[in-house]
Amino acid sequence: MKLFNTARFVCLQNFRKWSSNYRVWIIAILLIILTHSFTKEIVDFGKDIDINVSPWMFPFLFTQKFIKLLFFFPLLLLFSDAPFIDENQPYIIARSGRIPWSIGQIGYIFIASAVYFIFLLLLSIGLNFFNIQFTMEWGKVLGTLANTNAAEVVNLKTFIPSDVLHYFSPIQALWFSLLLSWLTGVFLGLIIYVINSFSNTRVFGILTASFLLVLDAAVTNRYYLYRFSPVSWSNLARIDINGTTPMPSITYIYISFALLIGIMIISAIVINRKQTINVLPPI
Repeated sequence: MKLFNTARFVCLQNFRKWSSNYRVWIIAILLIILTHSFTKEIVDFGKDIDINVSPWMFPFLFTQKFIKLLFFFPLLLLFSDAPFIDENQPYIIARSGRIPWSIGQIGYIFIASAVYFIFLLLLSIGLNFFNIQFTMEWGKVLGTLANTNAAEVVNLKTFIPSDVLHYFSPIQALWFSLLLSWLTGVFLGLIIYVINSFSNTRVFGILTASFLLVLDAAVTNRYYLYRFSPVSWSNLARIDINGTTPMPSITYIYISFALLIGIMIISAIVINRKQTINVLPPI
């Protein structure tokens, strides 16, 4: 119990720095601009046909490969200074011990990733609040864009797959999108953490995570390769729902994420136990 209390203290230390961290404010501004830009075109289409859009736009924020890159790069920026060793950390490590410190830093990645995607979800609703029709259905705007050629006619950048509307209720799509995006964010954060800790730099972790993001874009429409691209698993349109495609099933994705994240957590703790603590300048 003492171990987890100490880890909680280490984790909270990182969040306390957010208010004075210009990088966090830049990320927030970027997400506001991106969400406004890519949900506005859906809202504008609704205005053109005089119907308000339903509040379920979040599951479609990451369905277009290049837009997904834009939304995930700020997440890499958030974790770019992993393993989060500033001038205070040597004293915190000395007081807490290395294993509680590692668990606290890993817990920070889990919670920060959840905050990131919940913030995006709230933005997708809050920025369009006055043009939203609150309903438990998909609504006519999303339905028209998914099931007709209207998206092509209005040159919509966001992709709204008809399969998602067909197989998922809005609540189901929202839940799975949020869960899978969070797991993807945790995986990318841990990749950066482990590789930066191992190399004692801030370069190789970011390069590896960036490669995984680009890989997601590169395998678009190569269904059999989605199994080897963890970032692709955050997109509901890249999941085999009824067992008729070579895309990964939801069971495959759950098991793979559990294994990958488990391996990353064990690696992080083992590496941190012997890691040389180098204080690097803030990013």
